[in-house]
Amino acid sequence: MSAFAQSEWWATDSLKFGAGIRQQHMDVEISDFQDIPGGENDYDVTLYNASALYDFHNGHQTWTNYSEGFELPDPSKYYGNEGQSVSDNPLDGIKTRQVELGWRYQGGDWLTQAAVYYSWSNSSIEVNENLSISQTDDKRRDYGLEASVTRYVDTHWEVGGTLHVLASERKIDDDWEDRGITDAPYPSQDTATLHVGWSDYQRSLRLQANHAWDYTDYEDAEIEGFTTLDFIGSQQTGYGKFTLGVSNLLDKQYSTAWGQRAVGFYSPTYGPEYLYDYQGRGRTYSLTWSHQY
Repeated sequence: MSAFAQSEWWATDSLKFGAGIRQQHMDVEISDFQDIPGGENDYDVTLYNASALYDFHNGHQTWTNYSEGFELPDPSKYYGNEGQSVSDNPLDGIKTRQVELGWRYQGGDWLTQAAVYYSWSNSSIEVNENLSISQTDDKRRDYGLEASVTRYVDTHWEVGGTLHVLASERKIDDDWEDRGITDAPYPSQDTATLHVGWSDYQRSLRLQANHAWDYTDYEDAEIEGFTTLDFIGSQQTGYGKFTLGVSNLLDKQYSTAWGQRAVGFYSPTYGPEYLYDYQGRGRTYSLTWSHQY
């Protein structure tokens, strides 16, 4: 694989603008395997991106950007289908395009940011029953909102949180439907965090709650959400800074999103559900030390 990129930037006192072109070349070469013939193909793709940021010089900024990405399905799974060869069935590759519009503010006791985005592609990967994959020409899209806010209270305290709300859809019979839990790219759950923190010049404490909502696809298959708590504290000493972290403070037992997807992929064909229902990590402690000199 080889690539080169070219970009241009210009700026004024308030406006910054940039644009770039990325040319990417990829070679795919597969050897013969059992009764499946191999072969080789190469691919050239041009990716464009552009972004602009405007500074109002009063703590407010806004930005917009357009970007493109490209990927090839895993050849070892794509060409695992009987009758498919590299030479006769070249991978087309999948190009994804995204636009984003955002705003941020920093001033006084506030630090805030929000962005809306929309990404889409006209091709996707399907996982077959034998766990090989196929490339299909259907439309898929993701769009959503990401936001964060922090409020500083007095000298030592802060409260804040983040929110990510999105929709993952595919077009089925000319209608947009929530994407299946095993469809690629995999749909994500809406998530949020909420934190409270205290600090001075020598020590800091932070407690954070993390929540993921349930996700239900067009066939009513569901990925269940969960809520966990994390704690982190640090102490500055004459011998360096010590930090103690406790993840999943309440030792919550839950199935990860991948574990719930894996059940859909592998069970019951390859065994009962419990073999693939991967659980989240329980209460975990970490202690780190750092020293500046």
